[in-house]
Amino acid sequence: METTATKLASAELDRAHRMTYDDVGIVGGSPPGVIAATRDVVVGSVTYRVAMDVVYVDDPALGQPQTYVNYKKVTVTVTPQTSRARAYSQTTLVAPPAIGAISGKSTIIVTVIDALTDQPVAGAPVTADLSTSPTQTRTTGSDGKVVFAGLEPSAIPVNDPKYKYRLTVGLSDPWVTHPDNVPALAQQHLTASQTWTTTLKVFKKATIQVNVRDSATGLPIGERTEVVASTPGPDVLSESQTGSTGAFTFATIGSKAIPPSASNFTVTAQPDCYASGSISRPVPAGYPNNTTEVFDFSLTRVPSGYLDVTVRSTAAGNPVIGSAQVQVSGGQANIAPRVRDTDASGFARFCLEPSGTASYVVSAARAGYGAGSILATVALNQTTPLTMYLVPAPSTGTIRLSAGSSNRLVRLQALTGTYDASQSTNSFGNADFTGLAAGNYMAYIAVGFSGGNPTWSTGKVVSAVGGQLRTYSVP
Repeated sequence: METTATKLASAELDRAHRMTYDDVGIVGGSPPGVIAATRDVVVGSVTYRVAMDVVYVDDPALGQPQTYVNYKKVTVTVTPQTSRARAYSQTTLVAPPAIGAISGKSTIIVTVIDALTDQPVAGAPVTADLSTSPTQTRTTGSDGKVVFAGLEPSAIPVNDPKYKYRLTVGLSDPWVTHPDNVPALAQQHLTASQTWTTTLKVFKKATIQVNVRDSATGLPIGERTEVVASTPGPDVLSESQTGSTGAFTFATIGSKAIPPSASNFTVTAQPDCYASGSISRPVPAGYPNNTTEVFDFSLTRVPSGYLDVTVRSTAAGNPVIGSAQVQVSGGQANIAPRVRDTDASGFARFCLEPSGTASYVVSAARAGYGAGSILATVALNQTTPLTMYLVPAPSTGTIRLSAGSSNRLVRLQALTGTYDASQSTNSFGNADFTGLAAGNYMAYIAVGFSGGNPTWSTGKVVSAVGGQLRTYSVP
């Protein structure tokens, strides 16, 4: 088996020497070529795994510039697929046929580092694509570096889609690319013989776990709680969650992965009926071995009562209004506005400090309804029910026809339906048609009379919009 493996390896190296220099490379590798990375060869009853590797060798002559592509090293490893068999390797060097085969090539040197620790990240697959050379992917070494050598210069026209090479890091979860690596920094136009040296930042995304407990019982707080997590500055991002389980998990802030930071994140918790709390510290401790930071709140219940708000319509039957927005502010403590949406039953609950001598201002609004406002009081350990009624906003519109003078007979006729009305203009030369269903109408003005009946002008299309007054000139 060793003899056969040796012959197979030698044959592969001979084949590499007979190839055109540009073809000596791995399919999809760097340098790219036509050689398969692995294949199986069966000799007799034994299967041999043939693994190929091709790399550029950086060995410039004395006084010559560094191009990273002086020649290629081909390594073949043949392993019999049987027990106790050992792998057998051979290596050869393939020189370019002439200096022109390696001159004018471009190079990309990439270093991948952890955005927080600045340490190199080994084993990170980096891909260079979108330009004139085939897509190539190489893996960083222990120093976090990878070299893409022997690249063809980018296309010259600026509007050519191959004008720039693009770099991407293909690390899997929990690694993500740092937002500092915007496309402008991860793309580059390469001219002949140019070397582009760049650094790409990655990080293990962090998770924030928040536990909100009652200081007296140690149990999770079951009241409605709003928790807000914010990143360090200067560009602060925030995200809030609301619930009544006492436990909250943030995998993102501002819809973005959470980057670890030595600067302080801030988490605030505001449960109903409790004093609020705030904690600031870096996230997470022990990075990169640990990626989860736990914020534990122990909060004290304060004297309070409940305000139960139900929002209904003044329409027939007084149906409830779901998804209405209810806002409470003021009171003896002069609290900042607290805003909540009603549920499908038109209900929203607030736990508030006793209002004392100053009432709370309760406001409600919803699209399609007029807003409402009312004063309410809250007593200690009591529940105050409150029903608010919102008036449906006008669903009809008004069309004003302007004839330029008074006592002109004008007419409005619906394009669909049975609406057809006429009236004379007032002293301002206008005639208002109110209570119109939204839609298109035809407007006319009398241009004469025949047998006592008006003769109408050519019609003009006008439109009615709910809740609006629209003015049109006729004819």
